Amino acid sequence: MRKCLAFVLTLIMLLALAAPLAAAAEDKNPLPFTLPAPEHVSVSWAEGNDSPTTCMFSYSIPTIVSQFQEALDNAEDKDAFFAQYGLTDGWFSIQIDWALDDVNDPVSGWHYNKYWDGDSEHGIGRDDNGGYHYGEWDYVECGIGNVTETINDVWILRGIPNDERLNGNPESGWIGVKDQLNPDQFTYDYENEDLIIDFTKHTVFVRARFIFTARDSERDRYFFSDWSEVASCGKGVEAYTPLTGNDIAAPEITDLHMTDKEFNDNPVVAFTLTVPDTLAKQAVDAEAHRGYIVIETYARVKGDTEWVAMGNVDWEVKPGEMECALLSLISDEHKKIEKDTPIELRCRYRCSQPEVDDVYSEYSKILTFETSQIGGDPTPTPTDTPVIDDPTPTPTVTPAPEEKKDDKCPLCHFCPQPLGLCIFIWLIIIIVILLVVFIVVKKLKNDDNRKK
Repeated sequence: MRKCLAFVLTLIMLLALAAPLAAAAEDKNPLPFTLPAPEHVSVSWAEGNDSPTTCMFSYSIPTIVSQFQEALDNAEDKDAFFAQYGLTDGWFSIQIDWALDDVNDPVSGWHYNKYWDGDSEHGIGRDDNGGYHYGEWDYVECGIGNVTETINDVWILRGIPNDERLNGNPESGWIGVKDQLNPDQFTYDYENEDLIIDFTKHTVFVRARFIFTARDSERDRYFFSDWSEVASCGKGVEAYTPLTGNDIAAPEITDLHMTDKEFNDNPVVAFTLTVPDTLAKQAVDAEAHRGYIVIETYARVKGDTEWVAMGNVDWEVKPGEMECALLSLISDEHKKIEKDTPIELRCRYRCSQPEVDDVYSEYSKILTFETSQIGGDPTPTPTDTPVIDDPTPTPTVTPAPEEKKDDKCPLCHFCPQPLGLCIFIWLIIIIVILLVVFIVVKKLKNDDNRKK
């Protein structure tokens, strides 16, 4: 009898251990890569524009993230795309944390807390009772403008009215911004409802991390990158030096080819842009300081002497394929650009910054191609195209049809997971029930025999 009880207790313990293992397997990152942190971050005070405290925060999207998003955007069947990862939907967002003067200060230091990690039942930033655990300047789940672009930005630390955003709300748990600052770090203009921080006396620190929200038929799960490096502005921070043309390297472009698209009855070509780490950092810094870097594309019919600045072309810096309509090449000499016409193309970066003239990089190498037939061969044979090694090759992300969805069990890797649990867990449950029934029946029989 004691042996049977010991055996039952052992099985119950194994069952208790199996449930967390199954849950841990379900929480496995569904992405085909580990979510990287923002590669470059930068922040600057807006000098009183928008509100007395507003700052511009900019960050770069890692290439692997932007390419995943581009594959999703281009997928003909979004459901099939997500099905290959065991999801019904998914999206990227970003968390932005801030501190003033000392990141370790118990009041004005980093404001991240455990509730920023979220859970499937209550979402991000809330406790079991639905109470908030963040304030107006805590960006616990901030949308990203365009995940496919290398550079994104957001205005942070914006004006605070004299309501619960300033004073907090004990009932809802909402944290007031004045409770996240020390009294000597700010003043408040009650007449104009402006919170004021003197950035000649104080320093703001900012960091960020990406979120991927993975949605399946049952719940939302949250996966986070590491925190980025820390950006800062204000007292003691070296002033931003505007870029010059010599600072910016020429664009790295490859694979000029005809697409099967047309724009106003004229063909569209495409080329691949590689965004090196140095350029991404320069673009982030420029963006945070109210500037920007864009790419300009010039083309000409082979044999012409003049280059033409192209309109209807992708101009925002992003890794991967850039499209260029050839309509701008139409002239008296070229009434229409046929799809077998030899074309030359080159690019340069243009950097605009406040209070200084625009600056330009050198031109890229010239790409040349001609198609083998009229009608838009999507894979034309390039000629005289320079070969440039791409340090960040585009990963292939191919949506799988739903019938090929991977339904393997995360524990045994072969059972169909009846009702969502491994078949071995079900066997353990059944065995435990049978043993309990057997023990109860036997005990009743023994009691009955003793009575007789």
